[in-house]
Amino acid sequence: MDHSTLVFASVFPVLSLSHTTPTPIATPDLGYTAPGTSFGGPYAGRNTELQGQAQHRAVKRNIAWSCATRFLSLPRDVSLAPRLQRNKEVEEALGYLLVGDGKSDDGKEESLVEWYTNECRLHFANHVRLGLEELWRKEVELRHSWDILDETQRILEQVQSVYLQPFNEHLLPFLQQNASNTTIRPSRPTQLAESDAANAVSWKFRRDTHAVFAHCLPLQRYSKTLSYVLYDAACRLFRIYTRQDGLQPNTTPEDTREFRKRMTTLLQGLERVGLGGDTAQKAFAHAMNKLLDSFITSHYLKVDWYSKKSIVPHLKLWIQDGFCPLIELVLECLRCEQSSILPTEVSSWQEMALGRLGRSRVDNLFDFVIHWDKSLGAILDIKEYLRVSGAKQNLTSSFSQQISRRLLHPGATTTYILNVYISIIRSFHELEPKGVLLERVARPIRRYLKEREDTARIIISSLLTDLSDETASKFSSNGELSYEIASEMAKPFANYGQEADEELNWNDMNWQPLPQDASPEYKKSKVEDVIWFLLTLWEREDFINELKNIYGDHLLRCQDPEYEKEIRLLELIKVRLGDDKLQACEVMLRDVLDSKRINGTIRTTINVPTATALVTPDHRSVEPQTPGDLPPRTPQPRRPTRSTQHLTPSAPSPAPPAGPTLNAQILSSFFWPQLRDDTFRVPAQIDALQKEYESRFERIKGMRKLRWMNALGEGSITLTLDDRTEEFDHLTPWQVSVIYAFQLQPDESHIGQKRAGKGGEGITRNVTQLEEMLEMDAALIHQALSFWVGKSVLRETSPNTYAVIERASSNKAADEDAAAAAEELATIQAEQTTTVKSQADLLEEKKDVYTAFIVGMLTNQGNMPGTRIAMMMRMMVQGGFPFGIEEVRGLLGEMEGGGKVVGLGGDVWGVRK
Repeated sequence: MDHSTLVFASVFPVLSLSHTTPTPIATPDLGYTAPGTSFGGPYAGRNTELQGQAQHRAVKRNIAWSCATRFLSLPRDVSLAPRLQRNKEVEEALGYLLVGDGKSDDGKEESLVEWYTNECRLHFANHVRLGLEELWRKEVELRHSWDILDETQRILEQVQSVYLQPFNEHLLPFLQQNASNTTIRPSRPTQLAESDAANAVSWKFRRDTHAVFAHCLPLQRYSKTLSYVLYDAACRLFRIYTRQDGLQPNTTPEDTREFRKRMTTLLQGLERVGLGGDTAQKAFAHAMNKLLDSFITSHYLKVDWYSKKSIVPHLKLWIQDGFCPLIELVLECLRCEQSSILPTEVSSWQEMALGRLGRSRVDNLFDFVIHWDKSLGAILDIKEYLRVSGAKQNLTSSFSQQISRRLLHPGATTTYILNVYISIIRSFHELEPKGVLLERVARPIRRYLKEREDTARIIISSLLTDLSDETASKFSSNGELSYEIASEMAKPFANYGQEADEELNWNDMNWQPLPQDASPEYKKSKVEDVIWFLLTLWEREDFINELKNIYGDHLLRCQDPEYEKEIRLLELIKVRLGDDKLQACEVMLRDVLDSKRINGTIRTTINVPTATALVTPDHRSVEPQTPGDLPPRTPQPRRPTRSTQHLTPSAPSPAPPAGPTLNAQILSSFFWPQLRDDTFRVPAQIDALQKEYESRFERIKGMRKLRWMNALGEGSITLTLDDRTEEFDHLTPWQVSVIYAFQLQPDESHIGQKRAGKGGEGITRNVTQLEEMLEMDAALIHQALSFWVGKSVLRETSPNTYAVIERASSNKAADEDAAAAAEELATIQAEQTTTVKSQADLLEEKKDVYTAFIVGMLTNQGNMPGTRIAMMMRMMVQGGFPFGIEEVRGLLGEMEGGGKVVGLGGDVWGVRK
C-alpha cells in the first residue's frame, strides 16, 4: 500500500482486510472434547451449561448475521438498486443483531452498523471511485468547471441515497425504537442518552460516508474549481466586465436569477454529500477576495472627471447592500453555524474595500497630480483611504518612487518639474491640509530643484510674465517660463505672509501644536500658498542674492515704461521675505523709474534742429546704410526714406525724428549686481549723443559723472541695400556696431565708388579688421557676425572674412542653408548672453585673487580642509566671497592640476613643495 493509503487506514480500516462477506446458512460447529480433558465430573454440569449457552448464541448470531448481511448487501450498479422489502426473518435477524442478544456490547465483535459502513466503503471503492477519479484526473478547464461540479454532485448524491436508504429504513428504526423502549418507566436522562446514541450512530455513518466521498477527489483541484465557480457566479450577478480570469462577459444581458438559483442548488447539493464544510468555505473566501478586487477594478477604478466627487460612499453602499447579502446566502447554503453578518463585519469589509481602492488610486497618484484639478474625485478617494491603518506610509513610499522614476531625471525640464511641483502642492493641500505628507514627498523635489541652475531664473521670470503678453506657446514644458507660476502671480493679491518665529508668536490665539507624525524639518503652511513654497526653496539670503541678479536683468530688459508687474512682484516678495532684505531691489526699481523722469527733463532742454529726441529705454540704436538705387525687396517697408538714420521711439511724437535718438537709464552701481562692462566703440552718431546727454545730466545733477555701459543697450536699425530695405529691432549694441563697421569709413573715401561685385557682394571685412576698428572682444564679434549671416545680410566669403550681400545671389539655396546654420548658432550664443554677470563669470574674473589668497593662507597656516578654506575666504577676502564649498573645491582642483596645491586625502589640502 502507498503512503496515502496507510495514512487513511490509520483512521479507517482497510476494507480488504477488515470486512467480512455475507455468510451462508451452515451447520453450527458445536465443538468436541479435547484430548486429556475429562468428559464429565461433579462440577462439569455448570460449565457445560455455560458453554452450551455460548455456543447456542454463536450459532444463532451466525444465522442472523448471514441473513442480515445478505439482505443489506449492495448491488454493483447503484442506478438499478431496487428498494429492499424485509420479511419476518430479516426483521428478526436485524432486531437480534442490533438490539437483541446478538448485539455487540464489548467491542470484540463487529457490529452490524460497522459492517454496513465497511460495505459502503468497499462498494464505493470498487464501483464508484474509478469513475470520479477519471472525471477529475486532468486539470479542469474553466469553461467545464460548472459541468464537472454538477456531475460530481449528481453522482455522489445518487450513491449517498443508495447507501442511506437501507440504513435509514432498516437499521436506524431499530436503534430509535430501542431508545424509546429501554425500560418500562424510563427516567428522562436515560431516554435522552439512548436517543443521543441513536443520533450519534446516524451522524457517524454520514460522517464516514462523506469522508469516503471527499477522499476520492483531489482536494486542491476541487477547491480551485469550486472557488472559480463561485467567482464566476458572483461576476455574473454583479455584471463585472473586467475579470481576473481573462474571460470576456457576454454582450447580451444575462438573467441573474437563473445564476443565483443554479449557484444555490449546487452549493446545497455539495453540502448534502459532504463536500461543503471548511473546504467550501475557504474556496468561497478566496472567490470573494477576487470578487472584491474585480468589482473595484470594473466599476470604481475609473475617475469621475466631470462631477469631481468621491466614489467611496457608493462603494460602502455596495458592500452593505450587495456584497453582504451574497455572503449570507452562500453561508446559509453551506449550513454554517453563523450565517448572519454582524455590523462589525460589515465595517471591516468596507474598510478592506476602501484599502484596495486606495492602493489602486495611490499607484496612479502621479497621473492624478498632473491632471489636477480634474482628478479631484480620485484625490478625495485617497483622502478617505488615509484613514486606513498604514495608508500614509504606503502613499509616501509609493509616490516617492513614482516621482523618482517619472520626474527627477535629466530628461525632465526644470519648467516641467516646477509645474508638477505646483500641482503636487495644490493636490496634497486638498489631500491633507496639515501639510505633513506634502513635506515628506516634496523633500526630494525641493532638493533636486536646488541643484538645477536655472530654477531661480525660471521662477522669477515666470512671476514677471504677463499671461496676456503673447501666445500660450511660450509656456510649453520645454520653455523657460512656467504657466502655473504666472497664473499664481495673476491671482488676487492677499497677505499670505508667515512669520519666521511663528512658533513663538504669543498673540496667535489659533495656535496648534505640530502633528505627531511631522518630521523635524516640517514647516506649517496656513494656506495653500504656492508662491511661498517656491520662494522658500532656498535660504532667505541665497534667494535674495539670486533675486537681485534676475530682477536687475529683467529691469534692464523690460519694455513696460510703467513697470507695473515689477512693482507688484517686489511687493509680493517683501511680504514673504521681509522689507529689510530687499533694499537693493527697491533701489534698482527706483533707479529705472527715476531714469524715466530724468529723460523727460533732459528732453525738454534739448533744442536740436534735427528733432533728435530722447525716449524710453526700449530702443537705443543706430542704423548704418549702404547707398543704393534699386527698389526695396520688401513690399511695404516701415521707413521708405533712405537718406537718414532713424530709431522708432516707444512713445508717440508729433513728427518722426530725422536722426538717431538716445535714451539712458541711470543706475546706482553700489546696489546693482555685477553687470556686463564690455568696452568697444559705438557708432559716431551715438557717441555724440552720449556726450551731449552726459553734459546736460551734469547740469541737472550737480556735476555728477556718468560712466557709459555700452554692452547693456538695445537698438533698432534700418538697413538699405541695393535691392532691398530691411528693419531690425531689439539688437544688442555690439551687433549694431559690427554691422555699422561695414559702411564706408571717413578714411576709405578712395574706395567709395566701388559697388557690388561678383555675386552681389559689397564691402568686405575680416575679424582682425573689426577687432582693430571696434576694439571689441573677438567672441562678441563672432556672435554678431553669426547673427547677421543668419539674417542674410552678411556672407562668409572665406574663413573669418565677411561681405555685405547687396543683391540676392543666384545661389539662393546655399545662402539659405548657411543663414539657417548661422542663425541657430547665434540663437544659442544669445541665450547664453545676459546683462548680469553669472557666478561662473565672477569666479573666472577674480580667479587670480582667490588663488593667491589660498596659496598664502596654506603657506602661513598649514594644511586645511576645504570647508575651513571656504569659511576663511568668506571672512577674509576683500569684497566678500559669494561662493560655496563646491566652487572652492573646483578651484582647488584646478590649482592642483597647475601644481600649486596638493590633495592630502579626506578633503585636506596643502601647498605643493
